[in-house]
Amino acid sequence: MIDFGSGWKESSVPPGQILLLSALIFIPSLSPSLFGWLNGLLAIPVFYLLVINGYNKGKKQIILSLLMAGLGALLMRRLEIFLFSLTLIPLGLTLFKSASTQESAAMSGAKGLVALSLTWLFFWGIYGATAGINPYSHLLTVLDLGFQQTLELYSAKEAGLSPEMVLNLTLVTTVMRETVPKMLPGLLMSMVIITVWINMVLANSLTGRLTGIAPWDRFATWKLPEQLVWMPITGIVVILVGQGFFQEVGGWLLMIAGLIYFFQGLAVFISLLERWRVPLFVRVILYVLFIIQSYGLILLAVLGLSDIWFNLREKTEQQ
Repeated sequence: MIDFGSGWKESSVPPGQILLLSALIFIPSLSPSLFGWLNGLLAIPVFYLLVINGYNKGKKQIILSLLMAGLGALLMRRLEIFLFSLTLIPLGLTLFKSASTQESAAMSGAKGLVALSLTWLFFWGIYGATAGINPYSHLLTVLDLGFQQTLELYSAKEAGLSPEMVLNLTLVTTVMRETVPKMLPGLLMSMVIITVWINMVLANSLTGRLTGIAPWDRFATWKLPEQLVWMPITGIVVILVGQGFFQEVGGWLLMIAGLIYFFQGLAVFISLLERWRVPLFVRVILYVLFIIQSYGLILLAVLGLSDIWFNLREKTEQQ
């Protein structure tokens, strides 16, 4: 077990760190439309402050920061946004605990995934009970209304679209309105996975750069457990032989598997570029091309899946 607080940096807790964390938590409440995205990254400063100050000092610092940010949100009458910000705190604590016991990136990510899933379920359950609505059903209604309003907007004469374009847009919108509700559970789970992955990657990079020691190896070396290969296989089989709800479950499994193997494929791709010593500006161009193109996402997912059998990064790791 690594004692981050004493092994990495001996220091008292500066008041400036408390103010900075308070500001990061409070800013989304101040202007949700501009800074609401910060809510999804709050596990990073929580993780980092626990690392550099140790668990006991860091915990006190986080509590003080939350009290200050909560008071500001209460005065601004944005308490519900502040409460949602709290859902990222358990993720930061979970990742810190995993890193302090030197667990692998895959195990740490799995624990973080459970922590964030349970926290978000708890938050939306309490919110739904308080507001008297079903958050999931409400989300479906909002999405369907959004599709309908978009279609009406572009179908209006003022939009200037040809009848053929309006017909195509109507067909696409109809398909989306039928497909999205069926795939929504998989989409929501994918959102949780993306949030955990972003927080882990950025926290690992930030901590490594500022302290000299990263909690996990660099992202290019991260690997998924080999047993997860059964997830896409199961998803495909269920889609082929199942009907109705079971086909939907197969679609969720395949979607989630595609996402996590995309992340592994991205790690393999980065590792190969490092092995071939590709210049940085060329790497950036390649990253953008692969991510913005749909076939690039699929290729990276296939690359990540192939790494299980061909160990494409073996030579890179030995260098």
